[in-house]
Amino acid sequence: MSTPKSPYYYKKDSDTYHWEISCSKNNYSPSNPDWVKTTTRPSSREECDECKAK
Repeated sequence: MSTPKSPYYYKKDSDTYHWEISCSKNNYSPSNPDWVKTTTRPSSREECDECKAK
């Protein structure tokens, strides 16, 4: 398993975050206003299970 690292991605209405680009649930796109990219680990969200397993 890898250690989470910046950048982090999350959907505004979700309680999880992603950091693995290859995560199938990470649908971040700069043009999608529902998704956020940040360099700070989201403290109010949990790491995605798929990202945890990578």
